[in-house]
Amino acid sequence: MDQIRKQDMTAYPFLFSPLQVGGHQMKNRLIALPVHTGFAYPDGTVSSWLIDFYTRLADSGVAMVVVANTAVSADGVVSKFNLRIDKDKFIPGLSKLAKAIQNKGAIACLQLNHAGRFAKTSRPLLPSAVTSENLSFNVESLKDFMEFFPFEKRFSLTRYLLGQFNKWRQAMTCDDRARVIEDFGLSAARACEAGFDMVELHGANGYLLCQYLSCFTNKIDSGFGGNFHERTTFPLAVIQSVKKNVPKNFPVGYRLIIREWVPQGIDLPEALAFAQVLEKNKIAYLSASAGTYNSIFSPAVLKNMAKTAYLKKDMAKLTAVVGIPTITSGRITTPLMADKLVKEGIADLIGLGRPLRVDPLWVAKAVDKNRKIIQCVNCNWCLKQVVLEQGFACSRWSEELRDRTRLEHQLMTRNYKPLWVICDIDDIYTFRKSLPLLIRAKKKNFFPTVLMLRQALQGRAVDQAQNKFIEWVKDVFDLNGYGDGTVNFVVKEHKGNLEKLVYDEICMGDYGQVFISSNSKEDWRDRLLYKQQGKVLARLCANIRQHKVIVPVDLSPATLLVMIFLRKTLIREKNFNISFVNVLTGKSSPVERQWEKMKKITKLKKNIPLEFIRPANNMGNNMTTNVISALVETIITRKYGTVIMGKRGLSGIKRWLLGSVSSGVLHRLTDQTLFLID
Repeated sequence: MDQIRKQDMTAYPFLFSPLQVGGHQMKNRLIALPVHTGFAYPDGTVSSWLIDFYTRLADSGVAMVVVANTAVSADGVVSKFNLRIDKDKFIPGLSKLAKAIQNKGAIACLQLNHAGRFAKTSRPLLPSAVTSENLSFNVESLKDFMEFFPFEKRFSLTRYLLGQFNKWRQAMTCDDRARVIEDFGLSAARACEAGFDMVELHGANGYLLCQYLSCFTNKIDSGFGGNFHERTTFPLAVIQSVKKNVPKNFPVGYRLIIREWVPQGIDLPEALAFAQVLEKNKIAYLSASAGTYNSIFSPAVLKNMAKTAYLKKDMAKLTAVVGIPTITSGRITTPLMADKLVKEGIADLIGLGRPLRVDPLWVAKAVDKNRKIIQCVNCNWCLKQVVLEQGFACSRWSEELRDRTRLEHQLMTRNYKPLWVICDIDDIYTFRKSLPLLIRAKKKNFFPTVLMLRQALQGRAVDQAQNKFIEWVKDVFDLNGYGDGTVNFVVKEHKGNLEKLVYDEICMGDYGQVFISSNSKEDWRDRLLYKQQGKVLARLCANIRQHKVIVPVDLSPATLLVMIFLRKTLIREKNFNISFVNVLTGKSSPVERQWEKMKKITKLKKNIPLEFIRPANNMGNNMTTNVISALVETIITRKYGTVIMGKRGLSGIKRWLLGSVSSGVLHRLTDQTLFLID
């Protein structure tokens, strides 16, 4: 930001002129448009990586940052990693996000959305049941959609989408409508409480507000459908609900679709008419968009959207018919083009979506002609990433940033929501001894569930031990600065099949970290470590050396995940002594170079060394066995208490054919705790 102030901005005087929007002074005409990231935790809370992402956008020099696609209802999410605001528990994380944006000098706006029929839920909401005509077009558009993805991804996507089509046969009820309208209002109140400067209602992309306005998706005869006036009823009811729940002068913007490009869909005349209605309802600004998931993959639409400033003509008409600020977008790639659009009155503000994600220095480079802006090449790789639930990333980013983003996104399912499994008195003892590995003082987003499994015929001594353990855990968390309700205790009875019970609990609760005690008499505990994928799994042992940690490094992607997990957890703790080791089977120089590269990707300190150990010459010809033996000998002779390894997620047959280092180490350990990060 300071860098931009020092530069000469007279080259683009219109682009860098101020403007009042909803009572807020925009320092320039540049807006960071809402682009879905998929960087929220699976429970909808704000992740540290999401805050980092939006902090970089705010630091780019834009006047306002619009945080994308925040679901107002649990059944309104468009992604497994969708940001949510339907409960008060989301307010603290959103407050940190708003402050991070504002601290960089940008206005913070939160986009509120319900995905409607595009929601990832067992019962999607839509204005009216899908008709045979609509279903036919949806199937046709599915073909274009599938050709957009690699062949190996098409089967699962097709299966999912056909399943969704089948769920579109039931329309929203009156109660559904009333509830969602209220959800928008309450969510706006939470956004205000979280400290956002304004909110934006998402009326584009084919989501619920758009679905009610469109004849393509709204086949209701009267009331909330029928003629144009009645089709505006639902979005207007949402606007009134929002305004009722926020202070009088709190600005509410609207993401407006101006062309849907589907049969009987929204076209420019209706969009302009609705824009005037929105102005009468005191909407602060209009941010224009075009296309939905039913149209943007068709060859004709893709060709049109590949053109620079492809919304220019339509935007000129929109800006002419309303007296509130308008935001244009649609492949505005250069500052010269953006300045000209403002100068000619095409729009009041310039929305930068993908261009700003490709090059966060876009604004700084706009005022320094000696620096070249990295252009979006419209390859849509970022869109593929988001649809495949892999998080937003750009093909033009550096390899290091793409790798870092991939790792951070993988941790969304691994580095939160712990489950502690207690099956007997011995487990209680182990968990007490393992406390340093389980809890750190004032750790963010640490809300463990303690699953206590009790037999149908439980002895009094066991009951007392469990009750004392519950009280002890509460006291420990209280001493470490956590409030009431931090720990969730679940007590369940069982009749012997502990493996299935624990497995089902992990799956249903969507836990990212699972801690279970070792027990040589119960093989199911070790099996469980390899039945789960995409998680952090720990087999705890009660030893007094847990602060002495060894991390085997094999230079694989699994090791990268281990490294970034450690950077966020144990490496921050001063009392942990962590050693990274590599079983060297060749020359050391290539390994050293790769180690330096991996530290750079994961942001580990440069001075962290990698120790080499060599397998003994008499260990035989099986390389995997040699590596395992060398590791185990090092772990035992040097008295390490904790081992942290990557698990490559191999299937049972592949482990049998290729061998698994982590499995081999697991079965040769004595009293060491083992973390497996998959």
